[in-house]
Amino acid sequence: MGKNKFLEQIPAAAISGNCRDGIVVIINVTGNNTLFRYLENLYPQSNYKIYYTEPGIDQLRETIEQCRQFGLKSVVLLGEKVPDIQSLNLHGFLSLISSGGEIGEYKLLPSILENPEISGFAHIGYQTYRYDPALLKITREKSFDELRLGLLRKDLTLAEPPIRNSDYVFTDINSVRVCDFPESYTKSPNGLYAEELCQLGRYIGMSLSLKTFFVYGFPSDLQNYPVSCQLVAEFIWHFAEGLASNVMENPTNADNEDSFLRKIVSLGQDGQDIIFVTSRSSGRWWMEIPDIKNGDNLYVACSNSDYFTACSGEIPLRWLYFYQKFNSN
Repeated sequence: MGKNKFLEQIPAAAISGNCRDGIVVIINVTGNNTLFRYLENLYPQSNYKIYYTEPGIDQLRETIEQCRQFGLKSVVLLGEKVPDIQSLNLHGFLSLISSGGEIGEYKLLPSILENPEISGFAHIGYQTYRYDPALLKITREKSFDELRLGLLRKDLTLAEPPIRNSDYVFTDINSVRVCDFPESYTKSPNGLYAEELCQLGRYIGMSLSLKTFFVYGFPSDLQNYPVSCQLVAEFIWHFAEGLASNVMENPTNADNEDSFLRKIVSLGQDGQDIIFVTSRSSGRWWMEIPDIKNGDNLYVACSNSDYFTACSGEIPLRWLYFYQKFNSN
């Protein structure tokens, strides 16, 4: 255990229901424990515990399944290795924070777009000149969320709703500009600032759906790269702080009705009324999506910009995507 006693190293086989006093399990398959020592030197701002384990890469899927079995969130540190979507048997909503370029032989982005088990996808922080136009076309044809770096820089909060909806988040540290991440594979002068990456880490920690968080694109042997090691450690710290301070909010829960403010936007005589819900405490936003087939209403995370779009007389693209998704034949 580290000097702050919030980080405990355990064997992968020890992951069990007894670990529920921890907020997350860090699964490091890089084969190097330098990051553990850097994490030990960071001070948590609230009272929480993190479990840390170092299984082999061939035990990754089994270790993730163990965490799921006991209701534990997990962070997977992959180093240079790119996560293999097919072998991990993932399904649901997924967010990818990357510049758009691919690292190594395994092509992550095509695997995501071609996987029928991925029901929703958001690509966050990409740079247009690094994004294969054919893949960007598929992303747009499927009405997936895509936030290019320039748009994200104007308003980082735009990344929060898709991250909040995501079961899995993948972060390529190469999305950070080279002056903040000296070991960048792309050596790009442009990219996320280190502070922006850390804020995104906090959003990931505050996700209401997250199961597993994958971090890759950094040297596995970080002991010779103190700046990059510190960046990854601080990214994980911000994630943990977001997770520790997260409040599980559910606008469908009638018992908490007073905690939310409902706003109805009418789009004209022949238009669709769109109902927005915002939390009085956290400021989070949701949209109400009619599920016509089941005679129900579903709530999807959104941003205040979606609300302002509706107020200007336009139907938000996020509303249209989920309306079509829930009501398709």
